[in-house]
Amino acid sequence: SVRTLCEGNRRLGVLLRLPETVPAKNIVDKWMAEPLRAIVVPTSAFSADEKGMLNLKKPHADVLLRLTTQDTRIVISGNSAYQGYHIPYLEALRAVWDSLPPYDAKDQLEIPYRDVIQAPLQPLMDNLQSQTYEVFERDPVKYSSYQNAIYKALTTKYKVQDEVCIVVVGAGRGPLVRCALRAGKEAKKQLKIYAVEKNPNAMITLMNHQQNEWKSQVTVVHKDMRDWKAPENVDIMVSELLGSFGDNELSPECLDGAQWIIAESKGISIPSSSTSYLQPISTPKLWGELSAQGITKALETPYVVLLHRYFAIAEPKKCFYFVHPNLEKPIDNTRRIKLCFDVANEDAMLHGFAGYFESVLFHDISISILPKTFSEGMFSWFPMFFPLRTPVFVKKGDKIELEMWRCEDRKKVWYEWALLSPTMSPIHNVNGRSSNIGLK
Repeated sequence: SVRTLCEGNRRLGVLLRLPETVPAKNIVDKWMAEPLRAIVVPTSAFSADEKGMLNLKKPHADVLLRLTTQDTRIVISGNSAYQGYHIPYLEALRAVWDSLPPYDAKDQLEIPYRDVIQAPLQPLMDNLQSQTYEVFERDPVKYSSYQNAIYKALTTKYKVQDEVCIVVVGAGRGPLVRCALRAGKEAKKQLKIYAVEKNPNAMITLMNHQQNEWKSQVTVVHKDMRDWKAPENVDIMVSELLGSFGDNELSPECLDGAQWIIAESKGISIPSSSTSYLQPISTPKLWGELSAQGITKALETPYVVLLHRYFAIAEPKKCFYFVHPNLEKPIDNTRRIKLCFDVANEDAMLHGFAGYFESVLFHDISISILPKTFSEGMFSWFPMFFPLRTPVFVKKGDKIELEMWRCEDRKKVWYEWALLSPTMSPIHNVNGRSSNIGLK
C-alpha cells in the first residue's frame, strides 16, 4: 500500500530488521527483490565461540550476504555485552565479508550488468560494431556447445560421407567457422565452408582470416543470408541468431529465408529448434526506473537485463516454439498463446515477466538461459523483461494468466501482451507502437 501511494517511486527504500530467528528461504527470496537501503542486525544474532571471539550466527550471516548490496547500510541494534562498546560486533560483521571468496571471471564480467536495463540488439537492421562481437566471442560455453553439435552431426548423420559442405549464416567475425573447422578436424572429415555475412564491419575481419588462416577451405560471402544463392548443395546450415527470448532477433525470419540452401540435400540446421519461456516476477527496482521516465513507451518495451534483485512469483511456462528448417506451408511466424501459471507461492507485487529460451542445437546438445536448465558459464544472453504498465498485487494462491502475441507485417516484428488474471490489464505495445524489431 505504501508503494502504491508513492506510485512505485524509485527513491522509496526499505529498512529491514533481521529477527532473532531467520525466516524460511521463500521469505528471504521475496526480500531479495526489494530496494533495501539498510538492514538492522540485532546483537542477539551474535554469539561467542569457545575462544570468546564474537561471531554472527551462520543463518543470519547467510541471509545478510544474500540481501546486502554495496549500497546497503548495516545497523547494529540492541544491548551490547561489552558495556555499550559495539566494536566487537563491527569486527564480527567484517569477518563475515572477509570470509567471502574472490569474484571469479564470470562474476567480474556480470557485476556491472546486474539489473542494468539494455535495449535488445537488432543485428538484422543494425550493423554490430567490432567491440560487440568481441564480448560475445569470449563465451567459451556457447562455442564449445556448437562445436560439439557440429562434431556429432558429422559423426552420425554424415558418418559415411567423405566431404561435407557447411554454410555459416550471419558469420560475424568467424567464431562459428572456427568451431566447424575444429569439429571437422576432430571428426576427420573434409569440409567445404561458406561464411555468409552482411555486415561490412565484420567482413574486414572475415576476409583477413580467410586470406591468412583459412585459405581455400573457407569461402567468404558478403551478402544477406536471405538473398544468397548457394553454388552447390549444402549439408549443414549453422547460425547464432538467437536472442534472449529465442526469436527476438528474428532467427525464424532469417533462417526461413535462408533454409532453401539446405533444401536440395535435405540438410540440417544447427540450431534445430528454440523454445521461449515466461515467468511472473516482482522487481521494484527495474519497474521504478522505467516508470520514472514518465512515458508509456518505457513500460511497453521488452528489455535485456541480467536479473539480480527480483522475486520469482511462479515457475516459468513455455511460450513460443520454432523449428528449423521450417517445413510449414505457408510459413507463419506469428504466434498467440494464453499462459496459465501455477498459483503464486507468496503475496507479491507483480511488475512484469522474465523471458528466457532453450535451444536444441543437434539431438541431445542444447544451450539454455532458463534457470533450471541454465548452461553454466554461458554469458552471451541475459534474460528479457516484459514490464506491466501498472503493477498488480498478487495474493498467495492467486492464479496468474497472461496472453502473449508475436505479430509481424512486411517491415517489422513485435510483441504484444496483456494480463488476464488476477486482474485484467490493457494490451501492451499495440501494433508495435512502442517497440518493434525491423526486418530490413
